[in-house]
Amino acid sequence: MTKPNVPQNAEYPISVTGRHFDITAPIEAYVFEKIHKVDHMAHRIIDVHVILDAQKLEYSCSILMNFLHFHIRVHSSTDNMYSAIDKCSDKLFALVSKYKSKLQSKHGEHLGVVDIQVNVLKPSEENLKLINEDIEAENAHREYERYHLHEVVAKESVSIKTHTQDEAVMRMEFSSDPFMIYRSEEDQKIKIMYRRPDNNYNLVQIQ
Repeated sequence: MTKPNVPQNAEYPISVTGRHFDITAPIEAYVFEKIHKVDHMAHRIIDVHVILDAQKLEYSCSILMNFLHFHIRVHSSTDNMYSAIDKCSDKLFALVSKYKSKLQSKHGEHLGVVDIQVNVLKPSEENLKLINEDIEAENAHREYERYHLHEVVAKESVSIKTHTQDEAVMRMEFSSDPFMIYRSEEDQKIKIMYRRPDNNYNLVQIQ
């Protein structure tokens, strides 16, 4: 059961979903109260999704808070739903605080940008046709991504922000992006940070 709503003093929707758990008015009000304590610290919140689940004697709370350019996801489980909401909102508060303090430490500093050339690639229609004829429909996309060729059809310029390595790691933690290109504040080099299968990060210097 999902209850999308906009609580008082908030400018964004909050959806509360119950899995094997009935969302009562007191529970919903308690969730709104906890989220409202966090939104005083944050800006540009798009929406919030809360999932409350009950499995035997375990109660869990998951919160996904979407911002303009990233999102934060937290989860907690205890033997009491109110306690699970408390712990989950505490984790959310800690992450938002960490992000805000990082941004404040950079407030007022000039973040340089550098333009790099990006190739816009167009899939080969001939190869796509051959692949779609040779493989089953449910595997077409995977095989196409694996074997097709591309041609350069245009070039574009994109702005690369300057970050410290710690800031780059923080932004990767707060997002689901597989990689990020940035300019290192330490040595002014262009670097690529990407997420490994074990959720650690590799760093590649390309300039």
